[in-house]
Amino acid sequence: MSKVLLINPPFNIAKENYDSSLSVGLLSIASYLDSKGIDVKIVDGVREADYREKIIKEAKNCSYAGISLMTTQLSEALKISQLIKTTNKNCQIVWGGPHPTFFMEQCALSPLVDVVCVGEGEESFYEVVSGQELSQIRGILFRKEDKLRGNPNRPLHNPAQMPLFNWDLIDNQVLKELSFIPSLTSRGCPHICTFCINAILKLSWRPRTAEQVIEDLKIIKSKEYFKDKKLRFWDENFFVNIERAKKIINGMLENNLIFPWETTVRANYLKEGMVDDEFLEKLKQSGCYLLAFGAESGCPRILKKIKKNINPEDIINSAKMCLKHGIIPQYSFMIGLPGEEKHEMMETLKVIDQLLKLSDKVEILGPQAFRPYPGSELYDECVAAGWRAPQTLDEWVHLVENELNYLTVQNFPWVKEKDFVESMEAYVRFGAHTVKNAMASSIKAPKLLKLGFVLLCKLRWKLKFFYFPIEFKIAKKFVTK
Repeated sequence: MSKVLLINPPFNIAKENYDSSLSVGLLSIASYLDSKGIDVKIVDGVREADYREKIIKEAKNCSYAGISLMTTQLSEALKISQLIKTTNKNCQIVWGGPHPTFFMEQCALSPLVDVVCVGEGEESFYEVVSGQELSQIRGILFRKEDKLRGNPNRPLHNPAQMPLFNWDLIDNQVLKELSFIPSLTSRGCPHICTFCINAILKLSWRPRTAEQVIEDLKIIKSKEYFKDKKLRFWDENFFVNIERAKKIINGMLENNLIFPWETTVRANYLKEGMVDDEFLEKLKQSGCYLLAFGAESGCPRILKKIKKNINPEDIINSAKMCLKHGIIPQYSFMIGLPGEEKHEMMETLKVIDQLLKLSDKVEILGPQAFRPYPGSELYDECVAAGWRAPQTLDEWVHLVENELNYLTVQNFPWVKEKDFVESMEAYVRFGAHTVKNAMASSIKAPKLLKLGFVLLCKLRWKLKFFYFPIEFKIAKKFVTK
């Protein structure tokens, strides 16, 4: 029987600057393999200091190694792949995750990569490690006789037919140190936002049943290492089927499955009454303390351009409704889209100001710089403006070196106000919020230096003066060194 090693590589900067939840994709794949009788081991390079030693130990007798990666994990993924090949040249290395899905040919051309899984990998990866003929497996790309061989895409799987997470596959120490318990009750999203991976890959919404979700929560509650931890439903959109969502919340209340939990919702769902006052009260009773909204922009034209199907009034209304019931509203924004003018970005800052004036409980993420993914309408606009994505893995590694995110704005030809766009996330995080909230940021730095930076950011935010962001550039080098 094949022995399989699944690896989450470290990011390219200090891991304390990243969310301390878990890779639900790897856990889902591992649980599926385990349910099929495959001997599987997970090594989490983000959270296990001795991950290299564990990889060497496991790779010696390993038939397949699966590595899931985002772009900022690419450098370490290459090093890990080399380490595995050096330890066991017969081990087949399979890459999956966002970066290999979008840049599959570049990844498949690497001598360190034997197979690339595209999109959701549970079924494709299982067929690979089961020893099936690669030419017959849908959803993969591989080399044969020095030529790339690509198979048709695999139909999306049904989460209701997948096993629940098997927590015993994760190292106990990793589980104890999690900030959030991850739960995944659905895959994909029915909406067509032009910037979103789900829309680009056509990942339609597919749910688990309410009964399966309740069973998963019962298992979670029985684990001692999850005691007193917060839970996050990592769904792209938890409330798509409102009747299913109500069954889950009622099941939580009826079975005393009360956790502090958070999830994602669309702002217009509150306007349209899908999530009304009565339901918000039940959410609060079940332990919901935070709802996350993808607001994206405060500019009506940009919201229409990205097919978000909401308006700034929906965003403000959703915050008021959440605050009314003691639930924290959290909003993510982005700027720097192709064709977006500075005055339109300032409209986004105006909405952020309005939100934060409602309550210091409101949380803002971003505005992050828009980053293009192949296959979208917006990507085509970026290409027309002169964008050229890296053509090799080495180019990618060089480009994202010491970067906090997918790519640096400085390389984007469609962005006119590069310094403004790049620095704005920091000025909102440290300048728009209260000093107490800004100082509580997860970014690690000496307290006095952090306080000085916060005060400068607050002055800039008050004056709305964002030219010459010298202190931001210095701080960024300090954080990413």
